[in-house]
Amino acid sequence: MTGAARTLRAWAGVHATRPALTLLAVTAALSPLCARAMIDSVGFLLFETPVSLLLLLPVLAGIAAGIGSHNTARVPLPEPARLTPARIAWLLTLTGLACVSVSVGQMTGPDLPWQPAVRNVLLHTALAVAAAGLLGPTLAWLPPVSLTLICMLFGYPPSEPGYYGWAMIMKEAVTTSQWAVTATTFLAACVFHTAAPKFTGYIGRFTCPRTPTRGMSIQQDHPLP
Repeated sequence: MTGAARTLRAWAGVHATRPALTLLAVTAALSPLCARAMIDSVGFLLFETPVSLLLLLPVLAGIAAGIGSHNTARVPLPEPARLTPARIAWLLTLTGLACVSVSVGQMTGPDLPWQPAVRNVLLHTALAVAAAGLLGPTLAWLPPVSLTLICMLFGYPPSEPGYYGWAMIMKEAVTTSQWAVTATTFLAACVFHTAAPKFTGYIGRFTCPRTPTRGMSIQQDHPLP
C-alpha cells in the first residue's frame, strides 16, 4: 500500500495536479450557487433565450481536467508502453472529478438536469487536453473559452429563440446525436493524449538542451580568425 501511495504521489507530482484540483474545488463551490442562476445578456448583447450558468460552469471543469492531465516532466527519456494505461486512467479520473464538480449543484434541485453539464464537461475537457498537449498547460483554457464565447455571441438565430445545432453547449436538451459527437470528440482527445508521447519519444513536451561535445567546446573557446 505504501508503494502504491508513493507511486500515485510521484505521478501526481509530475502532472499539473495542484492547479487542476484548485479549479475543480472552485467549480464544486460555484455549482450550488449557479444551480438556479440564469444569464440573459453579456454587456450590451441580449440573448433571445436565457442560459443557465450550469451550462457555462463546465468550462472551468474542462480546463482543470486538461491542465491536470498534462505531464510537466522534462526528462528526455523514451516513455515506456506500460504508462499508457496509467495515462488513460489519470485522464478518466480527472474527467470524472470534473463531472462530479459540476454536478454538486444538482443537490439543490435545479431545473436543469445533469446530462447537459456532463456533455459540456466532456467537450471542454477534450479541447483542453488537445490544447495542453499542443500549446502547453498555460494555454489549455483557450479553445474551451473561445468555443463558449463564439456560441454565446453567434450561436443563435437573430430574433429567434434557441440555438444552432453546432452551438449545442448552450442547449439544455441532450440528443443522441449530441452524445455521439461528444463521445467521438472525447475519444479522439484520449487517443491524442496517449499517442503524443510515442510520436515525440519523450516524456512531456520539452526536451533538455544538447550537451556540447568536447570538440564543440574547443571550437567555441578558440574560434577561427
